[in-house]
Amino acid sequence: MGQDLRRVGTLVILPPLIALTYITAFTIAGFTGLQIWLEHVGMAAGDATPWGWEADSEDWTGGSRGGTDPTLGVLPRFALRSAWFFQHWIGEIPSSGRSESPYFPTTLFGGADRGNQLAEQQIMWAMQYLVKVQKPIPPAVLLRHEEILEKLGTPAALNKAWNECLMLLSQAPRGSLEAAKLSLKLGNLAARRGLDDGAIRLWEEALKLTPSSISPGMIQTPTEIPVQQRHLADVYVQLSSIYASNENTGAARVIQSRGSDLIASFLDAPPSESPSPEERLHYLYLLHRQGVLSLQHAEVELTMNPDTSSTLEIFRKAARRARVIVDALGTGAMVSKEDFFSPSKMGNSEATAATPISRTYSESKTLRIPGAALLRDARRTAMQAHLLEGALLEGMATAMGQKEQDASIRAALQSYQAALAWAGTTVQQGKNLGIPP
Repeated sequence: MGQDLRRVGTLVILPPLIALTYITAFTIAGFTGLQIWLEHVGMAAGDATPWGWEADSEDWTGGSRGGTDPTLGVLPRFALRSAWFFQHWIGEIPSSGRSESPYFPTTLFGGADRGNQLAEQQIMWAMQYLVKVQKPIPPAVLLRHEEILEKLGTPAALNKAWNECLMLLSQAPRGSLEAAKLSLKLGNLAARRGLDDGAIRLWEEALKLTPSSISPGMIQTPTEIPVQQRHLADVYVQLSSIYASNENTGAARVIQSRGSDLIASFLDAPPSESPSPEERLHYLYLLHRQGVLSLQHAEVELTMNPDTSSTLEIFRKAARRARVIVDALGTGAMVSKEDFFSPSKMGNSEATAATPISRTYSESKTLRIPGAALLRDARRTAMQAHLLEGALLEGMATAMGQKEQDASIRAALQSYQAALAWAGTTVQQGKNLGIPP
């Protein structure tokens, strides 16, 4: 009888126990495998090239080798890997709209994407743990946290990002690209907080780059280094924008002229016969910034010169050039300076906000993020150009006869519809959201 009970007990207990053992083993193996993949594949660094795109890559404390720094300890490294995973794989899953942190927004349609919220929590926990165990917080961790706070965008998040950026700037060598990039970031944050004068001072500071020593006896000026060329172009675009928005037309024209001439000098260097993807993206980047400065210059000139017909043509050219950039990013093709400014070079009429980026860029560790950012910027430029074109046509209609007025209004409507298309929506979709036409 006792043996029968033991046999029954074994038959009852053993199968669940075996199943639990298998589940535990698979869970541990899966977790370990995920950590290995994140460390050595997902967070791996891209290859360094003369074009300097690796400077825009996310450093999660692993530096040029990628991954995380082993000296941080096990738990902080787990937290940083989780933050990377949430930021890049969770995607834009909307939150409930209820704020769980002063850094998280609460809006009518929900907060920021859940991935960034979870990533912020993980990085904050890692920083708190490092402070608790009396270890220094690496600048790379602070920078990752600051960038996520920028994306969250609440007043508390922007204030915290400002303080962290100031801390990073105090540690950066004066005149270095790192310090210049942080000054640009601080200027952007100041502008978002409504501190225009402070933003201008910081952006002017971001233009101050010292020459780099590439080898004994050989010095490169900032205008000879691709990554610094892109940085200088960005600063001039920001300065032009803020002067134009503040109606400081004199300063805006000076900055726009200086920036355009500088970028034109960068583009004077002919590309290679067989340009690499890194080189192609560099030229596209500079061409786009050149186009943005031209668009901003046209806005300023319109306030000073009533010649609406020439301004209208500039707006149309800006939209066309933005489409050329989108096309090139979608195909991976090279666009020369001559093609970009040629009246006969037209972008693909089928290029829209839904045009995907070429696998040449999307499958590159180094180029994936800057390529996607440039595609986003080109779409926004096309949208802005069509929007300005529509507003100008609508304004011109008031001084026309009835027949010309109707034609101008119809053209303005087409421009607004094109702007909506580049924004990724339509009038009908707006109505469905409850937005009045």
